[in-house]
Amino acid sequence: MKANKINILSLDGGGIRGIIPCRIMQFIEEQTQTPISKFFNVIAGTSTGGIITLGLTAENDSGENAFSAIDMKELYLEHGSAIFSGRKGGILSKISPTLFNRPYDNSKIEEILKDRFGNQRLSDATTNVIITTYDIQRGRPFYFSSRLALVNQDEDFAITDVARSTSAAPTFFKPSVLDTEANGEVSFIDGGVFANNPAILAYNDSKELWNEKRITQAPVEQHKGTKGFDPVVSADDDDFPFFMLSIGTGYTKSSIEGTKASKWRNKDWFEPLMTDIFMRGVAESTHFNMQHLLPDYRSGEKRYIRLDMELPQAAAAMDNGLPENVRNLEKIAEKFIEENKDLLLNICNKLTSN
Repeated sequence: MKANKINILSLDGGGIRGIIPCRIMQFIEEQTQTPISKFFNVIAGTSTGGIITLGLTAENDSGENAFSAIDMKELYLEHGSAIFSGRKGGILSKISPTLFNRPYDNSKIEEILKDRFGNQRLSDATTNVIITTYDIQRGRPFYFSSRLALVNQDEDFAITDVARSTSAAPTFFKPSVLDTEANGEVSFIDGGVFANNPAILAYNDSKELWNEKRITQAPVEQHKGTKGFDPVVSADDDDFPFFMLSIGTGYTKSSIEGTKASKWRNKDWFEPLMTDIFMRGVAESTHFNMQHLLPDYRSGEKRYIRLDMELPQAAAAMDNGLPENVRNLEKIAEKFIEENKDLLLNICNKLTSN
């Protein structure tokens, strides 16, 4: 990788649909015969994308990548049904499961994460990672950063806690409550509530990394307390030599008729807002902005590529971990790979030539 270039990978949230980016990255790893994290200076992930990010950058005892993209794909194939099970309701849940169901049993996902990641910490990541979550006690976004973890022990969280926090989606799992030395007890929920597509956050973190590369003589600042959301931005008009690959988990093109929605009560808005409007709106807005932040070079060479696909309504649920649905999601990803093989091979060439 050239010293004057920064490669960035951004992975969306989407629950069980995380199998889709895993299958796409499996193709890249198979074509290049290289762990995908070796190609990227920064990897950002939200929710299920955060779990995948942590897996792809985890170390084994030899200091190499502990998991490949296919290993992370197997997590969904093997444990999807267990993660999304144990949900209890009541009489009211029979009236409206969306509104009255209780969260899933979070002990199952915690057990799976602990088995997969053991005692690894954020500072052990094989490349720079940034993972999103939201601190509901302080009412602000919070970012887990491996760069900060390397210089500040207060930021060096256990990977299992980071994975649990970024994926604590409201209505699906209970908040992740952590006891920190810097800020005492904090309660985190899924970063998807504000950045289901974390591409802009990855871009911002890459700017910080680029500035550190250029000012190598400057001492590294020891941040006091938990930084979380405090930005460190330097004015710079240079055209950053970045390449970003952003991978989504699929979307559905739902349509809501205004005349129908005008008759809805508050409860009728809950599901479309939570599962479609918020998530897709944030992803599309971020995609729009990234095209302006990283436009093509004058030669036509891409600096930003977004991979995403339309899903049939039957595959849209984020919590359908049934084996049949998981296999169907993998088939959808395989179809996308076949239909976009030239683009994916070009991406592989771009990564291996840097």
